[in-house]
Amino acid sequence: MKLGIIDIGSNSIRLVILDIQGTSYRITDQIKHSARLGQDMSADGYLDQKRMDYAIQVLAHFAITMHTKGVREVLCVATEAVRRAKNQNQFLSRARKALGTEVRILSGLEEAYYDYLGCVNTLDIKHALAFDIGGSSTELILIRNRLLVESVSLRLGSIPLMEMFDLSAKATDQQIERLKVFLIDQFKMLPWLSQAKGLPLIGIGGSVRTTGKIDRLRKSQGEFIAHNYSLDRNDLHEIASLVVNWKNHSGQRPRGLPRDRDDIYTGSLILIETLADYLGSEKLFVSGAGVRDGILFEYLLGNRKFVPDVLEFSLRNFIQNHMSEDYDGEDLWQITEPLFDQLSSLEPEIRHMKKVMKTTTFLHDIGKNINFFQRDRNTFYSILNAPIHGLSQKQILLAACSATSGSSDDILKEYLGKRLLTQRDIRVIRKLGLILKLAKAISYASASNPAPLEMNLTKSKLEIYLPDQITIQFAREDFSFHSHEFRSSFGVALDFFQKKNPLPKNAGH
Repeated sequence: MKLGIIDIGSNSIRLVILDIQGTSYRITDQIKHSARLGQDMSADGYLDQKRMDYAIQVLAHFAITMHTKGVREVLCVATEAVRRAKNQNQFLSRARKALGTEVRILSGLEEAYYDYLGCVNTLDIKHALAFDIGGSSTELILIRNRLLVESVSLRLGSIPLMEMFDLSAKATDQQIERLKVFLIDQFKMLPWLSQAKGLPLIGIGGSVRTTGKIDRLRKSQGEFIAHNYSLDRNDLHEIASLVVNWKNHSGQRPRGLPRDRDDIYTGSLILIETLADYLGSEKLFVSGAGVRDGILFEYLLGNRKFVPDVLEFSLRNFIQNHMSEDYDGEDLWQITEPLFDQLSSLEPEIRHMKKVMKTTTFLHDIGKNINFFQRDRNTFYSILNAPIHGLSQKQILLAACSATSGSSDDILKEYLGKRLLTQRDIRVIRKLGLILKLAKAISYASASNPAPLEMNLTKSKLEIYLPDQITIQFAREDFSFHSHEFRSSFGVALDFFQKKNPLPKNAGH
């Protein structure tokens, strides 16, 4: 079933079209128009007529697009600009006629709530201060133990900040200082904000994504996707300096800054920087998920509201949408997991890599869906660019490398050269890759007689028990090329034995 979600924001109007199957979803199309409904509003709060006319044209075009794409259901919301417009009814009447569906105006707290749902279902972060900088407002959301504790909607969007402090064409030291003083005064009026001191920030909105993109490009990390990319507070200070220098014609234009944000970006960036300084937050996580995603998760999950395991949900969603009928990743995990649990007890370097190991296993052969004979290289790039939630960008890179370890050494050298990987990372990749290869060898050998994995780990040997001699022979043959590397990596030898009953007392499962 095709679902359309429309977000009429103060800066942009967006349409996302999704294919929905049960609780799984896949984005099939996305369209954005910079209508800037929140700009040029009259002093008494009326939407500008020309901007409103353009917004209606956008919505009419969306209606045609959705009809062409076979959209069956539409959810449309509007935020701050329409929320406070004196000519709101006129706009809603025209929008309803253009779309053929009702437009729901979200309150500031509802907007914050959907931001929260979008974040909590796509980021594995328990405690944070989330914020969404829109065209006309900014929402702040305090999250503790994945629960929404406090929220507020402030009229501090990118457009009013630009207009109030005249930041469209220049950004002098005096303007920036006045803006910072103003923002701190606004923050001080929120007593509960002190509860967010020292917490990481989760940023939502185009200005935050732009900040992440500028940082990725200046660090030669353009391969990473936006969602869950993280910056340090020092990164924010350096980016602010780059942007202000460019704005004042004393530096180059920052790579990654879209032309349509030339005038409104500076105020938003200073808001991000000032909020981080005010709270002493050392990390900013970029969220590609916000209001539209929150609305989607409410649609998918109903009263459950949020998923219990972010990574598990996103992996299963990805598998549902992209894997072939002979997919075996989840079955392979039944072998990989106990192997990992045993071997990670020997190796502190991989002890905290279970989520990476799981992702590596679940998606280990996704590349064969593109080209079987180039499956490893295709697997690497598919994992690296997959919408995997619950892992950091570095963890996704480790999973992509581990799934193709041994066949993508040229890629490893490239990322090592870019300083995206360290020698320690290479060792982790080799070890996770070996565990995957061993699991695949056992899986292949046991194809006609699958059974729960039984093993025994001693100080010098990992003994794996298989049902019969032919299975043992196949497993040995398939893994023989890696036996020496296994011993040097884990410090134990590997051998296969026919199952005995009972197993030795210290056998693992």
